[in-house]
Amino acid sequence: MPGDSGPRRALGALAACVVASLVAAACAQSPALSQTGTGRASAAVRDAGAAARDAAAAEAAVLAMVAPRIDEAAARVVYAGARTYSGALLCADCPARRLTLTIFPDGTFRMLEADEQGAGLRVVHDVGRWSASADAADTIVLHGDTQGTRLLRRVAPDGLAIVDNEGREIRGLGNATLSRAPQVDPLPGPLRLVGHYLREDGQPVFVDCLTGRRLPVVGAAPASGAPQAARQLAAARAALEDAQQAIGDSPGTPVLAVVRGYLVPQAGPTGGSGGEALVVAAFERAMRAGRCEDFIRRAS
Repeated sequence: MPGDSGPRRALGALAACVVASLVAAACAQSPALSQTGTGRASAAVRDAGAAARDAAAAEAAVLAMVAPRIDEAAARVVYAGARTYSGALLCADCPARRLTLTIFPDGTFRMLEADEQGAGLRVVHDVGRWSASADAADTIVLHGDTQGTRLLRRVAPDGLAIVDNEGREIRGLGNATLSRAPQVDPLPGPLRLVGHYLREDGQPVFVDCLTGRRLPVVGAAPASGAPQAARQLAAARAALEDAQQAIGDSPGTPVLAVVRGYLVPQAGPTGGSGGEALVVAAFERAMRAGRCEDFIRRAS
């Protein structure tokens, strides 16, 4: 696919190298090579699973390394009025999950869910819109992608309790209340975003499918300061731009793109809020005639 290969896909290349080296090491060291039949198959499955987990961990490490530097002064202005809630959810037959939720005054939310899975930590980001429930004034509804619709009820003194679709307590789920955090955590990413990429008045814009937000696409310096991280950020942004030029009829023609990136605060021209912008950390793919509905869950 145009714009979907080549040296600019540095993140994918790194992940591929990690997978290749891990598989090669597994083949060289695995006792399964001296076994037959089921033994070889079982060992191969285990090795492949371990390689996949290690590759995912390597990709996560790369994305963390390229996390952009945040303008703290802009953050204080942009995130005024936002609220963060967090808590550990417990159930009898599952690992503890740490949930962090930030709701923003513009009606959007971001959520991070982390739990132990095997020998590692599984982290899932979600993004979407929130609204007040039409049925209960003390309940808010999250319309996200990974879990569809979720309901949370306001509880004293300043928390949110996770409830089922009828607004009732979820049986078997202990400590289902998220407490208000003293500071706002904007949960900038890395987020997997699907949206339309185009240029408006010469400026690159990403229109997110889930929230409908029009996000300027900007360059940024990595917080790590690592030269390779700066190269990765530049390469990812260039790959997205190349894809649009390759399959779009004109710079103003939107193409549906899938990226991983960070949402960062921007200062306004007079020190006010400039909203958020998208820093692309990795480019996955782009489609000329793609539709949002083909990639995201639509909550009713």
